[in-house]
Amino acid sequence: MILERLDVGDVRNIVAAHLDFGPGVNLLLGPNGAGKTALLEAIHLLIRGRSFRTGRPDGLIRHGESAMRIGAGLRDAQLGEVRVSYARERGGRAELRRDGQPVRQVSAIATLLPIQLFLPDLADLVFGSPAGRRQWLDWGVFHVKHDHAATLRRYLRALRHRNALLRSGDHRTLPSWTTQIAELGEQLATARQAYFESVIEDVNTCLAVLDADLKLNFTHAQGWTGDTLTDALEREFDWDSRTGTTHSGPHRGDLEIACDDEPAAATLSRGQGKVAASALMLGQAQRLGETGRRSLFLIDDVGAELDDAHSERFYDHLAALNCQIVATSANPLASEILKAHAGGQVFHVKHGEFALA
Repeated sequence: MILERLDVGDVRNIVAAHLDFGPGVNLLLGPNGAGKTALLEAIHLLIRGRSFRTGRPDGLIRHGESAMRIGAGLRDAQLGEVRVSYARERGGRAELRRDGQPVRQVSAIATLLPIQLFLPDLADLVFGSPAGRRQWLDWGVFHVKHDHAATLRRYLRALRHRNALLRSGDHRTLPSWTTQIAELGEQLATARQAYFESVIEDVNTCLAVLDADLKLNFTHAQGWTGDTLTDALEREFDWDSRTGTTHSGPHRGDLEIACDDEPAAATLSRGQGKVAASALMLGQAQRLGETGRRSLFLIDDVGAELDDAHSERFYDHLAALNCQIVATSANPLASEILKAHAGGQVFHVKHGEFALA
């Protein structure tokens, strides 16, 4: 599926924008503060249900306005055109619609179009906390196992209840929540492991394309030691009770990355970290493509993610994957970089207005 048309109103400094996207590269070119990243943010908000810049959705509404709206037309050969929309009033709840009908869960829209987000801090996927890597795993699992998001929500709800009971000292209903955590946690870890085993060959293939000399080992850590989560929770009950938190479970899982038997975060340079993170994103897109799911790459600040040599190999491989790209840059040379590898079109951006070159 591809993003064919986007309509944005009163998001950040964008009063009203209407863009028709091509199936390949779509570059937003303009100075800093023009509204380029705001447009990427609008796409991400519409498809993923949240901003990648703030946890306060009201902060996206244009100053002085009471509401924002985002709409898009998506299309693929099987489903035809699908219309999706997001509207939010300041201080109110978001309203999501698919083909005019309200939808309650963001997953009903997110399932349509896998998004791979490339920001200038891309290397944090390698150097940052396990939470980002768990999110990478869960995003991939979700697109091949659509009930994964619901299972994760139920698990996190049970985890919150168990932790609250541990802190309060009221253990009367603790066994039932512990049982839920054990059952749901095993399901999550099994789904993550299955996806990891299916995608890691693609990740290694992409890593070899980007940098044949960079050898990394990837391992899925489920989040507990021992055979079952039930055993781990029983073994650590006294510890959990003293600290008021659950120490074992998929909420402690990780995608561990090692280089020469040492943690990659402690041995890789920042540039190598970007290469490794790029391989993870490309590998995920490649794997999803093999299952018929075409990814949309949102790339903020083209050229910031990799040096020239790695960028050339990255965009060559991205073109081979036949993925749609919406990218931003303040550098006019970026249009030549992208178009040389994948063709496409350029939009000039100024003061929140977008014009096709």
